[in-house]
Amino acid sequence: MPSTPWNELDIPQLLALDAVAPGLWRTRHGDANLNGRSYGGQLLGQAMMAGLMDVPAGREPTMMQFLFLQGAMPQDTVDLQVTELQEGKRFSSRHVRGRQDNGRLVLDAQVTCALPMESPTHGQPSTAPVGERPEDLATLDEVDPALMRGIRRLGGYSEDRKPSIEFRIPDAGRQLAPDTMNGRFRFWMRAARPVPEDTRIHAAVFAYLSDWWLNFSSLGLHLRDLGERRLYISSLNHAIWLHRPLRVDQWLHVDCVSPAGASGRSLSMGAVHDVQGRSLATLTQECLMAYAD
Repeated sequence: MPSTPWNELDIPQLLALDAVAPGLWRTRHGDANLNGRSYGGQLLGQAMMAGLMDVPAGREPTMMQFLFLQGAMPQDTVDLQVTELQEGKRFSSRHVRGRQDNGRLVLDAQVTCALPMESPTHGQPSTAPVGERPEDLATLDEVDPALMRGIRRLGGYSEDRKPSIEFRIPDAGRQLAPDTMNGRFRFWMRAARPVPEDTRIHAAVFAYLSDWWLNFSSLGLHLRDLGERRLYISSLNHAIWLHRPLRVDQWLHVDCVSPAGASGRSLSMGAVHDVQGRSLATLTQECLMAYAD
């Protein structure tokens, strides 16, 4: 794979694919997480990108359902095989399977696009306070170091930074304090650099962003009772519903809630709005959540 460091690349570059054969695409770049595996958001974005490659023009991305099957190695390419599931009057659906190392299956996804249709419209309102300006909020580097040290037991959250993502936590002193975590967590994020004017690229970059801190609503809930123990965390499955086209280089507000965690698994759900308060997307993610020692 190319040797350019991931932290010098824009997100669309991290998601770029090469054509290998009809319906077969190969990744160019790896993006490692703190465990030495591929960052889950990159796999999400690459699968979304592959699934959109041959969809007819005018059909906007609307959904992706995704299974993390095995840990992917960032130093190795992923071959993404795309097959047609549906090509109807209004909807197009594709099946994407990703393999590494002589056929080792690492991901399985379904991607759907649809023609926009005239219809009734509704959406839950944003929970962001009116007038909140994400650019005025503290960055992770400006959060109280004591709070950041405390959450290292949650899979190393406090150590992870991605220069390709701008990220802000409102009222970080309260939201990150163990005594006040309550299964809800909200934040702002966007791509750090402008993204080309292509709704499909924006959808793929959004898939990349959608893995960032989503499951903290469930993990942070247990920080107070961990003591000196640490949690082992691994994404199991992920789903994205795009309610309308969005721009990932503009601020997105994500309000997350965890309805349940048990038997080594936790579920997080996120509602995504723009600065104007429009409902843009809904996210869900199930994670393995177990004691590491």
